[in-house]
Amino acid sequence: MATDVKSAKAISNPELNADDVAVYLKNHPDFFTDRDSLLADMTVPHESGKAISLLERQVKILRDRSIESRHTLNELLENARYNDQLFSVTRNLVLMLLEENDLTHLCSVTESSLGTQPGIDACRLIVLDTPEVAGELQSAFPAVFRSKKVVTQALDKAASRVLFPSTATPLRSAALCPVTYHRDLLALLVIGNHSQEYFTAELDTLFLDFIAEVLGALINRLNA
Repeated sequence: MATDVKSAKAISNPELNADDVAVYLKNHPDFFTDRDSLLADMTVPHESGKAISLLERQVKILRDRSIESRHTLNELLENARYNDQLFSVTRNLVLMLLEENDLTHLCSVTESSLGTQPGIDACRLIVLDTPEVAGELQSAFPAVFRSKKVVTQALDKAASRVLFPSTATPLRSAALCPVTYHRDLLALLVIGNHSQEYFTAELDTLFLDFIAEVLGALINRLNA
């Protein structure tokens, strides 16, 4: 009988564990209100090995979160400034291209405008106007001809010479952007960088895609 009473008490008053306490405190964030002495007596380990009060720990957590939020905000502002710069470059380039009535000048304006931008060490607009040119590029870079989407990749010396034959120092990475009109591949816009890690799969191609669409329409018009 005594054993049954003990069992009943154990069931009615189960022992609390750390998770139970955590859930309770989360559901009662005002628990420490009017319990200043309890709050002051509680300590938690610190990275230095010295125990600190719960209040000090909370202040540190809030400070760390504030720093993290500022870093996130700074990254967002930096991205916004970068996108604003890209938009400005793209707008100015498109406006200049719309005035061109010569294919050679169109290529020259594209290359000179994009070639001065940060991160672009070389730029070419390669018009696929002969089977020889198209064949060489398709043999060296089949992926871009197959997908007709922007391809970013590392370059060896041979690939760099194919894309940028007049560049003295070989480029180590490049973005190859197909210029199409109604799915017909008319040209390749290629931009290169001396760093192998610069043009990677994480590259945002939104502005490149837009420029390529404009170039495709203009090249088709000039070839008509």
